[in-house]
Amino acid sequence: MNVNVDSQVVLDLFTTMNKIPRGSGNEKAISDFLVKFAKDRHLEVSQDEQWNVIMRKPASPGYEDRPSIILQGHIDMVCEKSADATHDFTKDPITCIIDGEWMHADKTTLGADNLMGVAMALAVFDSSTIAHGPLEGLFTTNEETGMEGAAAIKKGALQGQYLLNIDTEVEGEFIVSCAGGCRIDVGIPLLREYPSDIYDAALEISIDGLLGGHSGIEIHKQRANALQILARALYDLSHEYSYQLANFHGGSKHNAIPRKATCLLTVKKEDVPAIKNWFIAKALAYRAEFTPQDKDLTIVVTDATIPNTVYADDTTEALITFLFLAPNGVFSMSQSLDNLVEASNNLAIVKESDHTIDILISIRSSNRNTLAFIKDKLLRLADVLGLQHEVIGSYPAWEYDAGSKLEEQAISLYTTMFGKEPKVTAIHAGLECGLLKGALPNTQMISFGPTITGAHTPEEKVYLPSVTRIYTYLVALLKQL
Repeated sequence: MNVNVDSQVVLDLFTTMNKIPRGSGNEKAISDFLVKFAKDRHLEVSQDEQWNVIMRKPASPGYEDRPSIILQGHIDMVCEKSADATHDFTKDPITCIIDGEWMHADKTTLGADNLMGVAMALAVFDSSTIAHGPLEGLFTTNEETGMEGAAAIKKGALQGQYLLNIDTEVEGEFIVSCAGGCRIDVGIPLLREYPSDIYDAALEISIDGLLGGHSGIEIHKQRANALQILARALYDLSHEYSYQLANFHGGSKHNAIPRKATCLLTVKKEDVPAIKNWFIAKALAYRAEFTPQDKDLTIVVTDATIPNTVYADDTTEALITFLFLAPNGVFSMSQSLDNLVEASNNLAIVKESDHTIDILISIRSSNRNTLAFIKDKLLRLADVLGLQHEVIGSYPAWEYDAGSKLEEQAISLYTTMFGKEPKVTAIHAGLECGLLKGALPNTQMISFGPTITGAHTPEEKVYLPSVTRIYTYLVALLKQL
């Protein structure tokens, strides 16, 4: 099929929208941009209380009897930056840098996940020459933090018979099923006391140099988790040297593998040289354990000022024990699909609030029974340690719709256009299709997109030739369906 498209319009829309801050929970401005975009083109548009946007475009002449199609993507992004970056995600535009055939940002996440898919959809709505049946656009919020946007979509809000989710990050892959999941928040009572007089020095310990990555898509790579590494180190240290823990924090997003964790210890001054040497040896051991995936793992130990207060022993014991014992990473592999993670758990964030140390945990599974097992395992561990806990943000798996006419047509067209069959698979990450099925039970769905690497990290980049090919394919698919 010969299709002539101008993919530059996609990149222009992407770079324009990337000037608008849109971290999860801060999507009103980008949502308002979409509403204005639709109104400027005299399209029907609505915006709900979650800042989701739905827009509609009539069918092209001669295509009125075709199935109605929903183009869907999310407008929020994961906000991650390098340690030396000064970027403020609440007000600064994302810098789009083209380096050969790739685009990346300046020491921050690029947000191609999922703004490039949104830009493709908007390019279709903007065009007067692309042939298509009745179109609906669904642009959701808070996908990266719990899919609250998709969860707010009500039955009857959309009528599409087919839904194209443009949120897959490997060109040539078609996703037809995804994992469900939930988040667990554990609260450790934050009790403080004055440092003991026997501790006359302080050290800051930082785990750094880790790759991190998406806790669904890249969990199978068994990358090191900075929070658990630091907890392991402190557990081992307690058997050789005495100390008091004054602070512990790390991780930034529930769906990102923590790349950095830091703590503050009070110690005996006489032990400082030995403790520093101990951490040098420990770093070598961890680096060997996690090579090649995290060969740059480092433990940085620096002298610090003795703090005014430290954690009480019960607080320290509960924190280190929970992080030491909690499962993390791949829990089980699928027995029906090769090389697919069935269930996993990510110890995502540790941070202090006014009265608790909060641990945020993300669980994913394509098997409901396994999901319940991991959840109950963590809740039981919290109960044994006397800790508060809450299960929030549950979302269902997207179950495979065998024999889908949409899948058949999408695969056939891709094979014809590119001379090779695409890979049809499931994904361990969560996609909004699982939640949207609740509002659209009879809508056939499929997910695809351009190649994006390093999602949810400052190394995120998008392959521009892939953007051109996938947009060309999208235009052709809309004409055929």
